[in-house]
Amino acid sequence: MGEYRARGIEEMSWEDFLAVVSYYEQAGLNHMILLGGEPTLHTRFEDILVFLESRNFSSLVVTNGICDKELVDALAQKKIPRTSFSVNTTAYFRYPAETRERVDYFLRSINHPVMLAYTLTAKDVEGKSIHPLLDRIGMIMKFGLVRHIQFQIAVPGQQNSSFVPFGDCGNAIRLLDSWFKILRKNGISAALDCQCIPKCLIKDIGEIGFEVRSQCSGFMIDIGPALEVWPCFPLSGQSLPLKRFRNFDEIKTFFSKINAQDNLYYDESCSECSERARGACDAGCRGFQILRKRDQYSNTSFLHQPAVACNIFSC
Repeated sequence: MGEYRARGIEEMSWEDFLAVVSYYEQAGLNHMILLGGEPTLHTRFEDILVFLESRNFSSLVVTNGICDKELVDALAQKKIPRTSFSVNTTAYFRYPAETRERVDYFLRSINHPVMLAYTLTAKDVEGKSIHPLLDRIGMIMKFGLVRHIQFQIAVPGQQNSSFVPFGDCGNAIRLLDSWFKILRKNGISAALDCQCIPKCLIKDIGEIGFEVRSQCSGFMIDIGPALEVWPCFPLSGQSLPLKRFRNFDEIKTFFSKINAQDNLYYDESCSECSERARGACDAGCRGFQILRKRDQYSNTSFLHQPAVACNIFSC
């Protein structure tokens, strides 16, 4: 959002939002995920949810939950049954007490389905602690939330150095697998967002209790405040005007082509890989592809970039 503000764009205009809704409807789509920045800061946020409801859309709002009490009370009274919320709690326990109280009020009072989200960071992987998981199980019980947690592994993105290093991605999967087993025993479901993990990093783990992909496909299309479109957060540098494309199929075809396996950069360790040869492995998240290419010129190793907590949903 800092880059948009530098261009004088604070938020998506109402007219552009209506254009996006029309674009969805022409594609036969009726579910919209509202991201940010922080979507609840939009000056017409309530109007957006009400309008989507009137058009028979379901909507998922990805938020940090740091909302004014007045907005929470207003949303709690709105008749928008198709609206649900995903609250990113990655930094929740590091918030000042006043900020945490605002999130607690949101969780307690919003009167709509709320699930928790958590971004796994290098600190989690290094510490191998169960406490972040237990803390969030406690939040689900305390506030009566949806019994589901959505996970991400922090990945590289434009101007983002806060991610789990490439070489630790396998350990991240091991940690999540142990967490998922605990969640299942407590009647809580979980899922991992789009994540491409090279097969060589997980070959010795054995059976994993959730889907892990080694190919990057089916990009989640993002539409920005200025009606620009890109494949996903790590590839936001590929943004192009939405008006360049006639429909979503054309968007997906275009980005799949420019991000095809033939265009991937592999290092020497991949040269004899049978999984690569048969097209079954894409050598990790495309965000690491960006770093690999930069690494050719910088003489610094992308394998050991410093990683700290990264709140992907609401940076």
